[in-house]
Formats: sequence, C-alpha cells, structure tokens
Amino acid sequence: MKVLRWLDKHFEECIMFLAIWLVVCISFLQIIMRYAAKSSLAWPEELNRYLFIWFAYIALGYAVRHSCHTRIDIFETLIPRLKKPLSYVCDLGLLFFAVYMIKPGYNVVLQLIQSQQTSSALNLPMYLVYLSLFTGLILTILRLVQKYVLKLLALKQRKEGTAP
Repeated sequence: MKVLRWLDKHFEECIMFLAIWLVVCISFLQIIMRYAAKSSLAWPEELNRYLFIWFAYIALGYAVRHSCHTRIDIFETLIPRLKKPLSYVCDLGLLFFAVYMIKPGYNVVLQLIQSQQTSSALNLPMYLVYLSLFTGLILTILRLVQKYVLKLLALKQRKEGTAP
C-alpha cells in the first residue's frame, strides 16, 4: 500500500526527472563528441526530441494533479467570486478534450503500429513517440477524476464530522 501511495504522488515526477536527466546526459555526450572528438553523433538530437515530447505529455498529468495547468484567468482576476466555478468549468473542459482526443490518439498509434514506420536516426518505432500523447491523455483523465473523487470524499467526511 505504501508503494502505491508513493507512486500516486511521484509517478509523473519520476518519469519527468528521468527524461530530463537523459536529455542532459545525452546533450553533454554530444558536446563532448563535437568539441573533443571533432565529430558528432547522428542520434542524440532525435532521442532528445522524443524524450522531450514524452516529458511534455507526462507533465500534463502532473500539472493537473497539482492544479498548475495553463488557463486563461482574466475573468477570475476581474471577478474573484468566479474563481471557484470557473476552475470547475476549466477542469470539465479539459476532461472533455482529453476524452475526445483518446480515440484519435489511439487510432494514430494503431496506424503507426500497422505501418511499422521507424525514425530516421534511431530506427525506433514511431508509435513509441506517439504513444506519449495517448499516455498523457490517460494520465490527465485519471488525475482529473482522482482530483474530484478526493474532493467528494473530503466533503463527505466533513459532513459526517470525521475530518480532522
């Protein structure tokens, strides 16, 4: 149970840390190769690009979990009373968008699996890159649902008088 709780809190962070750490190490290797060995490698730019794409889509789930995703807040600033209802509207809009995009994302990944398209430098199956979008959308949906289930449970506990 402790492991599951830890994963719930740190899953996205671990993947994002690993991706950025790999980008830094691979970039450093490329710098060493260019300036010390006077020749560059063909694959680091491509791998860094794919790692950054994975980072960005995983970060979407992280941002939803911590309520720090991008939003236009001019109405909230002008009319502070609207902050809470508008946050629900924004989350609902994000949920509908993520759910809507699941099917096209799945179809793209399926087409890439069937076509067996690979990347130019690494010869990596391209569906692995596009799987990042699908994974990010699933994480976004899970984190939004989790956010509101936890809010409802906290509200229920407060009503029953069992909350601290």
